[in-house]
Amino acid sequence: MVEKHIKSLLYDHDCVIIPDFGGLITRYVSARINPVKHSFLPPSKKVAFNEKLVLTDGLLTSTIAYKNQIPKEDAQQMVAEFVRHAKATLHQENRFVLRDVGVFKYNAERRIEFEFVETDNMLDASFGLPEITARPIRFEEPAVLRTLKKDRQPEQAQTKLPFKKRLKRAYNVAAGIALTGLTASALYFFSLQADYNLSSLNPIMLFNQSFNSGSTFASDKYAADYVPFSEEERLVNYKAILPAAPQPILETEDVFAEQEEYTFSESNTFAEQDEVVVNEPVDEVESVAEVIKEAEPVITIKEKTNRFYIITGGYSTYLSAENSRYEVQTKGFDEAKVLIPGPGSRLYRVSVADFGTEEEARNALNKYRSTFGETIWVFNY
Repeated sequence: MVEKHIKSLLYDHDCVIIPDFGGLITRYVSARINPVKHSFLPPSKKVAFNEKLVLTDGLLTSTIAYKNQIPKEDAQQMVAEFVRHAKATLHQENRFVLRDVGVFKYNAERRIEFEFVETDNMLDASFGLPEITARPIRFEEPAVLRTLKKDRQPEQAQTKLPFKKRLKRAYNVAAGIALTGLTASALYFFSLQADYNLSSLNPIMLFNQSFNSGSTFASDKYAADYVPFSEEERLVNYKAILPAAPQPILETEDVFAEQEEYTFSESNTFAEQDEVVVNEPVDEVESVAEVIKEAEPVITIKEKTNRFYIITGGYSTYLSAENSRYEVQTKGFDEAKVLIPGPGSRLYRVSVADFGTEEEARNALNKYRSTFGETIWVFNY
């Protein structure tokens, strides 16, 4: 009777203490798969035992007294009798079975060990959930397809080629293999010869050779006994054919004199030009260059100036900042600048104006907010 009440209490409670014997503790176990049986088990409870929980909490005795409508002293007497019987059985048989819960045993150190026997699922949330067996799926051909295959096998056997055609096909394949081998062997033996070049098999080379042979034949069109004219004979023939060359009118000395005078006049001209260049005022050129340099606007601030800038936006790349500065400048603000990030910063800032003091910059914010919105701010760079 005590065994029945212990099992019923394990359904609703996490711990049931048997006075002077130990405590049974339940714990939640999630759903699991049995790889041997190929089954899925629902969530459940597992029961463990702790022999150090000997102080009674009154749960077991109160339940027995309430269920059986007996005094609490009689219920305590029933529990004590159950504990004496369990200890005596363990001492004599080294084994005590708590029906539908588990088995108690002594180990080598004479301590009680508990082995849980899972007969019923004690978790109320899994009530009614069975163990599901999952059989592996095996592919099987439909009966109709198997019948069609069996019917087609004789037809395939009948459509096999006759022996003569198969022999002819094998002969053609063997002849092709043999011809390929003979060709490769011939090329190999030709390559072993010292005066033979495999490139002569190239049709383009053969075409070039024929063209060269034709041109050679054209150049060698004279007969073998042909003797060309000598150098003296050719000069005599040229003098008879060509007219006499006219003699120069001016003497060489006069020509050289005119060339020297022309060269001298040119040197004087260059000297006069050098003198003009040297006599030009250098100060005026330098002053003009300085004016041009001063006129160039500063659009990029690379070093700290300790001035206060009104910033319209910040960008991660210089190209984006330069595009924003150009847009600000097109709105009529020629003082727009790009501020290079300082140490510890990666943000390229675009300013629309800059001032010497913070008070001046903050007083001018309202002027620029009408154009650039409320997100502009003052930045000391």
